[in-house]
Amino acid sequence: MVAFQNETKPEARRMMREVAALLRRQGAHVRVCRNRPGGRELLDADLAVAMGGDGTMLRAARALAPYSIPLLGINSGHLGFLTGTDLAGFRRSCRDILRGRFLIEERWMVSVEVVRGGRSPRRVFGPHLALNDCVIRCGDQARAILLTARSGARFVADYFGDGLIVATPTGSTAYALAASGPIVDPGLDVLLVAPICPHTLTQRPLIVSAGSPFTVGLTSRHPREAPHVVVSLDGQLGCALRIGDEVRVRRYDKPFRLVLDPGHSYFEVLRRKLRWGQT
Repeated sequence: MVAFQNETKPEARRMMREVAALLRRQGAHVRVCRNRPGGRELLDADLAVAMGGDGTMLRAARALAPYSIPLLGINSGHLGFLTGTDLAGFRRSCRDILRGRFLIEERWMVSVEVVRGGRSPRRVFGPHLALNDCVIRCGDQARAILLTARSGARFVADYFGDGLIVATPTGSTAYALAASGPIVDPGLDVLLVAPICPHTLTQRPLIVSAGSPFTVGLTSRHPREAPHVVVSLDGQLGCALRIGDEVRVRRYDKPFRLVLDPGHSYFEVLRRKLRWGQT
């Protein structure tokens, strides 16, 4: 078993010590990953736990997805939307979890790369994984940018505004929700495309099939324009873009396996943590 923690939070470090001790008393071999884990650390693991909030879960998901290792999040943050339990709940259910009495829900991720054009196109970023979203946005300036989007070979639209969010169903409750996007059932095979502060009233969030790659190109309205634009994955990885760059987003071929409490449905989590539907 491997364990992740938010190194910046004393509470997460304290929880790690208690959780590791509980697991070891049940006979589990626990390896704490303090930095980015390598393949050797993960090859023999059959379960992972993460102490922290959603940021810790997102980092762990990128590391674990290629190995199909299920991840249980133990919340020590404020919201912890992706986490499956808290410390008190883990104390009660530790033995059941080790005996396989939990729900594993598959959430698909996206793989993102940036290709720089010219006579010899080359990849300058990625491919990197994201569980929530890929965001293309203006950088340190208050200027709108022009983005051209395609779904497979089909032209979708030109977007003029502060940027564009390409989110998975899991990420529909993150940044895309703040951009007036809908909440999407994580079992659906779709991408959510949400413009950020568009400069036209006709551009609204759009749901497209995840079966085709989604490509976003950075273009210019004026020949000498050189906007500061960045692409960001889950708010944690990213790079600067140039005019002519293409951000290519595709569904990753292996699902991320999320450990959840079988007694709580996705919609109950929405109601409890986001107060969804409350009057």
